Amino acid sequence: MVISAARLQQLQSMIAAGVSDDFYDWPEWGHTRQDVLDLDCWECQLCKQSGRYRKAVIVHHVKHLRDRPDLALSVIDPDTGKRQLVSLCRACHEEQHPERGLKRYQLPPPLTVERWD
Repeated sequence: MVISAARLQQLQSMIAAGVSDDFYDWPEWGHTRQDVLDLDCWECQLCKQSGRYRKAVIVHHVKHLRDRPDLALSVIDPDTGKRQLVSLCRACHEEQHPERGLKRYQLPPPLTVERWD
């Protein structure tokens, strides 16, 4: 599926405003996501390359959405002929986005030094 000029302009505005996550609520994305998961038989493609099997739950943009909004709904990258959208399990998707990093909650220091005399 190719993104329309009007939707591309809308997506670019959303990226500029910092609300690009709203793209994932678009009906066009829902249909494309379903098509990609079906194409990959709901299997994580990176795990599959390693000889493992995990259920895919995420469709990953190989070229990031904010960098190439014109490829937002493209299964194949027309520039390279390779896949632009790939089905991944959650663990593999996190590996693909180390910049997001899971921020762990750190406990604040205690108010007083605890003593057990």
